[in-house]
Amino acid sequence: MAQVIIVSRTRMAGDCVCVGGVDVDNRRSVRLLNARGHHETATDCPYQIWEIWDIDYCLNQRRPNPHTEDVNVLRRRKIDAVDAPNMSVNRFAGVLESSNIPIFRGSLFTVFDGRLKLTDADKMYISKEDVPTYSTCFWVNDKRLLGYTNDRGRWQYRYNDMSNRYGYTISYVGSAEPPTDIEAGSLIRLSLAHWWKPEDSNDEERCYLQLSGCLIQGKTDETTSVLREMNVPFVRIENQVQSNDWFDEYEHELDKLLLEKDSIEEKIKELRSRIQQQMEERHLDKVVTGKYSVNYTPAKTIMQFNGKAFKQENKELYASYCIPKQKEAAIVIRRTKNPKT
Repeated sequence: MAQVIIVSRTRMAGDCVCVGGVDVDNRRSVRLLNARGHHETATDCPYQIWEIWDIDYCLNQRRPNPHTEDVNVLRRRKIDAVDAPNMSVNRFAGVLESSNIPIFRGSLFTVFDGRLKLTDADKMYISKEDVPTYSTCFWVNDKRLLGYTNDRGRWQYRYNDMSNRYGYTISYVGSAEPPTDIEAGSLIRLSLAHWWKPEDSNDEERCYLQLSGCLIQGKTDETTSVLREMNVPFVRIENQVQSNDWFDEYEHELDKLLLEKDSIEEKIKELRSRIQQQMEERHLDKVVTGKYSVNYTPAKTIMQFNGKAFKQENKELYASYCIPKQKEAAIVIRRTKNPKT
């Protein structure tokens, strides 16, 4: 029998759960199925995250790559607290390293050997053109993940490394209550969903990236000690003159509000484009309703005053037209070009 640490328990269709573990004795990730090779229901499945089980299993090679972790559980016995080894956070990180479990650090684009591709909606997936030999891994994130509920009521996280205006979406499938946000430097378990494509779609089948659990969450002192044991560089970014810790909560709120603002502005832009197209097709110059008045202006060339050039070429004349004006105190907020966590 092998000693297996339960590291994830995720939701599936039909009240089933998908349970992932680390086989410490055989140094591999496993996905625990019942003796017939099926997922158990949430009611029947006894495994809970962080439990340690003695399990006798056989490999299930029914599914193709990347889902190579499937095993059929033949016998199992939960180890109670007396017999279980001391599973501190530090020790768990060491177990991953010694058990040949993939741990990626830095950009999200490095996970699964850099094979992830993007949909038009900025979701990440594996294509059949380039398939890894495993479907689960751990990732030490370089950016904070912002949690939110999408328009279908599902919890997701947004990863933004500033290479894309809106960032990239990762769906959360864990059975545990998700943290609102996941701080940079956390240890996150990622997995690839089953091969799937929407009905009546010409797209290929894909394995979409999903977040199945956050095993180490961003308390700085705890995370620092874990990363040191894992030989992961950890740099605390501070202002050279003074600490900006007080700004953390504002930065967090700004991230969320600006993300919402960008999304709303993009939707408004797209809606304006559709309204303009309709007015052009209907040959309308104006539309008036109980709430809105919309005026259509055709494309044309206009003369625009170049104030900057006038000021440079006529400094004295420009100064003679300037009058003093009181300006209230204010701040200007801009996104940095190369943000650091």
